[in-house]
Formats: sequence, structure tokens, C-alpha cells
Amino acid sequence: MKRALRKRSLLMEEASYPVSGRGYAHVCPSCGQALDLYDLRDGDQAYWCAPCGRGHRAGDPPVGALRPLPQAG
Repeated sequence: MKRALRKRSLLMEEASYPVSGRGYAHVCPSCGQALDLYDLRDGDQAYWCAPCGRGHRAGDPPVGALRPLPQAG
């Protein structure tokens, strides 16, 4: 019988991201506006919020940066 040695915290549950970014919009965690996508000099991409002056790399989104898109249908 397997027994978990540690309980998973709620914070870990909140920080889990979807497997794919399809069906999600990148939004600013501070103001909720859509983010602009930019290419960086090192070949990576980043999202930037002009009103807040904050951003994040595309591969490392903060909690709250992905919002589900409304379902089409």
C-alpha cells in the first residue's frame, strides 16, 4: 500500500497550468488586460502589459496569467 509522505498544499494546486496554451488568453495578473507578445534578443518570447509596465516570459507565466477563452459554438 502506497502512502503519501507529504500532503499537497492548495498553493500547488493553484499554480498548476494547463498542458497546452490553446484555449487560453494571456492576460496581466495585475489589471486583467490582454498582453502583447514580443520576440526577445535571446530568441525567446515574452508577454508585456504596457499600462502596468510589467511582463513575463512566455514559458514562465505567473499564476493568474492564463484566462480561459469563451467557448465558441
